Amino acid sequence: MSRHYDALILALLDGPGGYTTGDIAARCTPQFGHNKRTHSAFIRQQLLELQRAGKVRPMDGQKPVCWVLAQ
Repeated sequence: MSRHYDALILALLDGPGGYTTGDIAARCTPQFGHNKRTHSAFIRQQLLELQRAGKVRPMDGQKPVCWVLAQ
């Protein structure tokens, strides 16, 4: 299941600019869990795993964090 979300996240970030975790969660369907907060937390975990794998990175040091593809 997480590979599905990984593919959605990477496809979404394949473009100019970055997206916050909430923006990414809103565009990744179907919703994981029973509410938006659970879904957003799951997407954050996926983003952190992708970051550890070197596929995404934070755009800058700002809060909220915007994510972009690692290059």
